Amino acid sequence: MSPIEAVGEKVSAISDGSKVISAGRTIGARVGEFVQKSYCYRWLTKEPDPEVVVIDLRETYVVGFFIALLDKLIPCIEDAWQHSTMGSVARCTFERLVSDVFAPLSETRGYELALLTPPEPPEEKRTAGDESESTDDAS
Repeated sequence: MSPIEAVGEKVSAISDGSKVISAGRTIGARVGEFVQKSYCYRWLTKEPDPEVVVIDLRETYVVGFFIALLDKLIPCIEDAWQHSTMGSVARCTFERLVSDVFAPLSETRGYELALLTPPEPPEEKRTAGDESESTDDAS
């Protein structure tokens, strides 16, 4: 069994037995059903008319209120998270997972994970000799 499969089985075993994760999935499914059946969701996802219409959701009564509320709450929640024990445990766990699991995977040739591989380096500038060759090829 490969290390990836072993990690996947461990994560599945932990998440399958967790009441918190199970409750979160149930709540997420119910909220998803509620949102998809709502008039606002259907209105936002219906096929558009040929004319382009731009709606600034910050200026609407309902959505604008929630956006303004989130703008005020997120800095407070972020500050509390950064100074909490749970936040530091999550940060350490994430860093350990990245260094011990994902970094070795991104270095193996057998697996090419687009999210974990570094971007391609930019092309180097061509020298004068390279440019003359490229113009000769195009002629």
